[in-house]
Amino acid sequence: MISKKTNGRAENLQREIEELKAGMTKLGIEFDETVIERFTAYLDILYFHQGKLHLISQRDHERISRRHFLPSLLALPYTKRRARICDIGSGAGFPSVPLKILRPEVDLVILESVAKKAGFLAHLVERLRLERVEVVNMRAEHYTGRSFDLVLLKAVGKIEKLLAVVDALLIPGGEAIFYKTQEVDAELRRAGRVVEKLGFTAEIVKTLTPLEQMPLALVRMYRTPRT
Repeated sequence: MISKKTNGRAENLQREIEELKAGMTKLGIEFDETVIERFTAYLDILYFHQGKLHLISQRDHERISRRHFLPSLLALPYTKRRARICDIGSGAGFPSVPLKILRPEVDLVILESVAKKAGFLAHLVERLRLERVEVVNMRAEHYTGRSFDLVLLKAVGKIEKLLAVVDALLIPGGEAIFYKTQEVDAELRRAGRVVEKLGFTAEIVKTLTPLEQMPLALVRMYRTPRT
């Protein structure tokens, strides 16, 4: 006999996948069965770890596609022509793992300073059979490996405090993307002196999440004109 809990979990999984498909279609993202299989496995892993590592809020466990997968994918257009990507403080894998599922050819390094979360991410990468991904249990300012042409930061702190760390990780011509709320203007003004000192150009891309139409801002930091 199938328990109500198991049946409810299967129903949630199916609903999440349908919402994910609808959101990706709305964003103009093409996907195949392998992509859907990996996102399905990703959801299943997050369900299994619910309440164990505090990876996402309890109330978001029934809206993972809406609140986490699809917002992560808003940066997908900016990953084009980017071969080596770094995600700082990824936690449950956002935004880099959803992006990696759609861009399997890129090299990805995830820097996560919390050991338990780094362990979860290593398990996630293995279960999803993602290649060319390295999970490093280390603070970003201590990383001494190869530099990156794109650095991603979501819910990890203020731009003013992080920009020097980002600068040390980027190659010449590289770019950073901060995921922020649309009230980011004041934060960016406070960071103005650091932005100018390090020679970055800042661009705020204000957008909406595809299903809930919730406001979100992507703050791009780069030194060369957009192409």
